[in-house]
Amino acid sequence: MTSAAFGNWVKHRVAALSLGHWGTLDPSACGVLVMAVGEATRLLPLLRDSRKRYVFDFKAGSSTDTGDEDGRILATAPVPPGWERGLAEAVGSLVGEFHQIPPMYSAVKIAGRPLYEAARRGEDVRRAPRRTQIHDLRIVAAEPGGARLAVHCDSGTYVRALCEELGRRLGLPAHMGSLLRVAAGPFRLATSKLASDIAGDGARCIVDPLAVLDSPRVVLQGADKDRFCHGNVVMLADCHRGFHHREAIVLDGCRPVGTGRFEETSAQLRLFPTRVFAEPGAGGTSKDANS
Repeated sequence: MTSAAFGNWVKHRVAALSLGHWGTLDPSACGVLVMAVGEATRLLPLLRDSRKRYVFDFKAGSSTDTGDEDGRILATAPVPPGWERGLAEAVGSLVGEFHQIPPMYSAVKIAGRPLYEAARRGEDVRRAPRRTQIHDLRIVAAEPGGARLAVHCDSGTYVRALCEELGRRLGLPAHMGSLLRVAAGPFRLATSKLASDIAGDGARCIVDPLAVLDSPRVVLQGADKDRFCHGNVVMLADCHRGFHHREAIVLDGCRPVGTGRFEETSAQLRLFPTRVFAEPGAGGTSKDANS
């Protein structure tokens, strides 16, 4: 199942008007898939730590056109005995910042079209390298012809391309086997919900975004709250100083009513609305301010 198809299923199970993904998964992969429903979709940009953790299988001795097990084999080579001795050095050489070329079978858009559409037509599109960072890469287990690895990486890292690069450094064609996302930012596999959990009681599977986001909080009441909800600037007390570099979640009591950015001067502190949410039960849709 694709992430989009699973998202549509979840959307109906929790009776949400809207649903957004915070990083999709390939149909053959499994693990943590972060989704937001309703107005929480517009809070996803406030998630600051977008790094991912994966456990995956590295397959040496063959490469494929997709970089994973679902593709057509392009090249093969015998894996020499004792190849594992060079694995640790090759793995260590990949830790740090480097540039990665997105695979042809990916959702990256070039000239407005996903690369995978061109790949299915047999085309090879020129792709610019993208900077990424591997924070940690380690061997979980090794066996003849393959290994299980764990990686902690920046968002946007392609593990398939990482396997191919690891193969190049070993002098072997290679591809990715199974892929499990064990963490996405603050979300972990151990606290994730299964499809069966959502089918049983979808509402109980929803996480309060205020329990996850570490953004500053501003509570507005009365006329200030009304001004903000109509997209107007609000003057704040000095106790909010020091947060001018962060986007804040604006609350009416415990209920988020939007987000705002600070403008701080020596004389005053102002809050500019960046997102204003619709009132519960109100018609119409919420809006972005200054965008």
